[in-house]
Amino acid sequence: MNRRTAIIAGASGLVATAAITSPAQAPEPTNPELEKVHALLKAHDDATTNHDLDGVMKCLADKAAVMGTGPGEMWSGQEEVKDAYTHFFEGYDKGEQDFEYHFKVGNLGSEMGWLMVAGNVKGKKDGKEFTYPLNVSATVAKSGGAWKIASMHFSTLTGGPATK
Repeated sequence: MNRRTAIIAGASGLVATAAITSPAQAPEPTNPELEKVHALLKAHDDATTNHDLDGVMKCLADKAAVMGTGPGEMWSGQEEVKDAYTHFFEGYDKGEQDFEYHFKVGNLGSEMGWLMVAGNVKGKKDGKEFTYPLNVSATVAKSGGAWKIASMHFSTLTGGPATK
């Protein structure tokens, strides 16, 4: 698996799942708005894991942007983001992602919020297992009264291949 494939293999789902399970340094879990963001990010994670492009797009703001690690790894607007996710899905087998988090932080205001996570992604591509480290940050914003993912940035080490 090359670096670009490793980067895109599970980036989207990592943000979603980490935010849902992250009580450390996050706003109070009883906040009804936070629960809505958790539901949004869970829907994004499920859609990403299941290669459901329509489901992913329903979770993103109309002018969402996604940024990776390297040069040219930036996608903005509906068409570019759809194309990026189509390629992300090629990096892992449908339903084959698992995330382990070592650090989580975030905050939620009335109209915007942010999340950052760091950890490892484990998955399978063509039945072959892989693991790599991943950092992700995301911004969520209200759009028409509903929370949407406005931006996402992910990065991984670029110095070597993914580990087994």
